Order: sequence, then structure tokens, then C-alpha cells
Amino acid sequence: MKQLVARLFILVFTGICAEVWAGPAEEVLQIAGQRTKALEEGNIDAYMAAFADNAVFHSALSPFRIEGKEAIRGYFVELFQLYPKRRVLPRQSAVRAYNDDLVIQNGYTALYLTDQKGEVSAYALRTSVIWAKIGGRWQIVDQHGSRLPVTQ
Repeated sequence: MKQLVARLFILVFTGICAEVWAGPAEEVLQIAGQRTKALEEGNIDAYMAAFADNAVFHSALSPFRIEGKEAIRGYFVELFQLYPKRRVLPRQSAVRAYNDDLVIQNGYTALYLTDQKGEVSAYALRTSVIWAKIGGRWQIVDQHGSRLPVTQ
């Protein structure tokens, strides 16, 4: 009996059974982590895969919202060209799931963008991402990033 309990403990805490018990929040966090990596690597297809066709994106670097997956793609293609190196450091993430089809992810991000000359721009951001399960797949329907107020 002790061996059975020990094996079950090992299975659970090594993550082998994690997918079985994963709920909406855990599923979204897994996708979000992959997106961060794709953003840093400049993998536009992997980064864009999570956006719904009719998604809306509010960028801290642009005064106007960007509507639709293709327009959002255009924004990030240009961002990747202007800033060949990107570093994203998420902070204080909060994830709330509502039923099995809506997840809201809030947090703070330190964003470092390095331009073609090697100059680094740093941004402290407040972010919100709204995920909806559409057709059995988690998709971003709204993403908002705004700069934090500068303290003196």
C-alpha cells in the first residue's frame, strides 16, 4: 500500500497527471507561456495563433486600438522589424476562470525592446488578456496593455 501511495505521489507531483486535472486557467497559462517565448523569439505565426479572427488589441505603444487578427499581425510584424530583440518579464499575474469558456488574465510586465542600433527601451506595463474558448480552442478576444504611471 505504501508503494502505491508513493507512486501516485510521484505521478502527481512530477506533472504526469497535470493535464488530467488542468482547468481553464491552467490551460490558458500554458498557452500564454508559449506566446511569451514566441514573442521573444520573433515567431510571428506562433505568437498570432492564439488571437481570434475578430480580436481587438490595445497597445501601450500605439494611441489607437487595432482590430482583427490580420491588422494585429501587421502591427507585430512591424514591431519585430523595428525591435529585433524583445524581452518580456511578467509580474504579479492573476488569472480568473468563469465557467469553462472564459478566462481573464491580468498582470504587470517589464518589456525591453532593443532596436536595430542596439538601443534598449524599457516599458513598465499593466496588461489584461481576455480568453474565450471558441470551437474548443482558447483564443484571445481582447488584449490590452497600458504604461504604468511614472513615479517621481
